[in-house]
Amino acid sequence: MDAEASGQLIEQVRELARGPFRERAADADRDGELAIDNFNELAELGIPGLLISEAFGGLEADGDTYIRLIEEIAYGDASTAVALNMHLLVTGIATALPPFPHRDQMLKACAEGAWCCAPGSIPSRELDNTSTGFMAVEDGTDLIISGRAGFASGADAARFAMVGALIERPAEPDLVIALPEFNHEAITNRANWEGMGLRSTASHDVVIEELRLPRADCFVVPLSLLRMGEQMIPQLLWQRRALPGLGICAIWLGNAQAMFDETVEYLQQRRGYLASANSPLGGTNELRSQQAWAQMAVGEMDSWLASGRTMLYHAVNEVDTAYSDRQSFIRMQVRTTHHLRRMAEEVAQISIKTTGAHAYVKGQPLERLYRDLTGGIVMAWKTDELQHSLGLAALGEEITIVGPAGT
Repeated sequence: MDAEASGQLIEQVRELARGPFRERAADADRDGELAIDNFNELAELGIPGLLISEAFGGLEADGDTYIRLIEEIAYGDASTAVALNMHLLVTGIATALPPFPHRDQMLKACAEGAWCCAPGSIPSRELDNTSTGFMAVEDGTDLIISGRAGFASGADAARFAMVGALIERPAEPDLVIALPEFNHEAITNRANWEGMGLRSTASHDVVIEELRLPRADCFVVPLSLLRMGEQMIPQLLWQRRALPGLGICAIWLGNAQAMFDETVEYLQQRRGYLASANSPLGGTNELRSQQAWAQMAVGEMDSWLASGRTMLYHAVNEVDTAYSDRQSFIRMQVRTTHHLRRMAEEVAQISIKTTGAHAYVKGQPLERLYRDLTGGIVMAWKTDELQHSLGLAALGEEITIVGPAGT
């Protein structure tokens, strides 16, 4: 995809996000259902194939295009952006796998408009990952997969699922990555996502009971060999794996920008706080936007957004700049993620504190945006953990970044 095509695509998505996506967001949130029309319209633009090679019919977009699209979509509907980022994580992983016929068929289908999900976390109503996840057993030339997992964002639009399972071995398990059709009779979409925020992500739990697949349709590798191969990945290709994590940061940024714009509009309309303009109890009937404390709050939000956007797109550019060592790149990514997370925390709290009780009423755009932005914060990396990693790195210790978009 060249620069002109990228710019046109970003503009088309921006129009969708700030038009119909934004208009549908309230109904999708109220009903707790995936805004399927959003995904149909994105498919018409080829977005399911955004990161897929042109050889398979995909768009083969660069990192900057990816992150800008996620930010634009999150401005209109953060839930749609979350489900899309999950899909792009799946297609990115599938693209990085060694080629085999079923993987190639899946990538071609996605380039033509199919969507994916990936149940990979503890089910939403459970707390212990020692009894969840997927296991596989060998039966001749087949694998039989069973288990359960949660947070399969985008499940209600998905044609394919990416399922990671383990085959027990005496020393160390083998890893299986399967890409089954999501409507397979052995796969149950429990349709049970009920988050406080990001309610229309369709991040359902998934149960698999004796899913039989040809071993040839799966990627199977000993974990020990996988670790060896990890060290042999070329630096730039390895760095590109950071994009889904930066995509989550872009969701925070787009959601926070929408919250900021709604806050400014709200403050320019909100007048006084008592029922009468001339109350015997005193008070003021001036616009809240005229009050110094509110103006200071808007200024602080603006600063957080500007610094967050600067750091995010600097990181995106750095993805295509070969670092001399992996630790330096990880440190940059952790620093970026920490700052964007702090931005999200601050914008959410400052906005709702400044706008007050009338903005916190069900049905108000700010109430939904607050829940969505808070939902993004609680589902990803912890601020204190990121801060701790930065301290360790500054003191010369090795660090990793582990979270919802991989390690």
